[in-house]
Amino acid sequence: MRRLFSGTIAAVALSTFASAGSAGELLFSGVATTSDDYQLAVIWSNILAEAGGETSITPVENGSVAGMRAAAQGEVDIVGIGAPHYRDALGNTGRFTDDPPEFVEAYEGMQALFAIPTGMAQYVTRADSEIHTLSDFRDHSVGIGRPGGNAGRVSGILFGVHGMDMEAGEVDGQHLEYVPALEQLAAGTLDATLVWGGLPHPAVDNASRGTPLRFVSPDPATLGDFREAITNGEFYIFQEVPADTIEAAYEGRVEAEGPAYFWTFPFQIMVSADMPEDTAYEIVKALWENIETVHGQSAALSLISLDTALESLSADLHPGAERYYREVGAL
Repeated sequence: MRRLFSGTIAAVALSTFASAGSAGELLFSGVATTSDDYQLAVIWSNILAEAGGETSITPVENGSVAGMRAAAQGEVDIVGIGAPHYRDALGNTGRFTDDPPEFVEAYEGMQALFAIPTGMAQYVTRADSEIHTLSDFRDHSVGIGRPGGNAGRVSGILFGVHGMDMEAGEVDGQHLEYVPALEQLAAGTLDATLVWGGLPHPAVDNASRGTPLRFVSPDPATLGDFREAITNGEFYIFQEVPADTIEAAYEGRVEAEGPAYFWTFPFQIMVSADMPEDTAYEIVKALWENIETVHGQSAALSLISLDTALESLSADLHPGAERYYREVGAL
């Protein structure tokens, strides 16, 4: 699998993105061959192939930041990136601090087709624990991710909107990697922990084989306060995961007391504004008209929904995609 963009700054066409593939072929830059967006690209490609139209999708692997740079250079046609991170790209901040002005101008010429759920912050405890809601973390020890990571900062803010001051010791937040944290949870020396990832999460799946677990959710009613308390909060969501999806993903080893809620942000599927309107319309329509095929591939992909596909986007919709959403009443 070829990797696009070696790190060398290449010339960028400022007015348009050159089509990366041959006529009708669109290159989709996924994060990794195991990522949800890459798997979506594979299924989307099959859907278009079975439809027999002139447009096709070919997945390639890049990572999200390198994928954006490849799109800026016209080397790929479709790319996924987190909604807050796209704002970083526009503002020359975060991991895009060193990008040249030509790249930023190219990022400004991108638009969204839709968003999908991907990595999520999931809080988990033992099934025999007294902890059932996020507010129950008070006076308990909770793993909050690796030292210096964003998950710890966000967790502290989330605890705050639930009335607990982690800095004052009302929650014993401990900076731990996921696997050691789950080992301590099993041993009874830690009360709960955060993990970041998809569904099923490999570390949670492995831990649940020795220790029955249960997810702990934030109160959905706190989302507004959470968004106000955190930088770029308008792009954060509480992803709802149905109880039967959890039970199926972990074969009953992780209890589900109703739906679980995980904090995350939309992962936007983006293209150049120069993509022809009919092309964007065709591929978006093909995907949503065959979404049951996508849902059948994995628990993570089963969470993709038209109901949340346009929630908290940080980019304008492509006109072709917008036309489809208006037709089906999603806008």
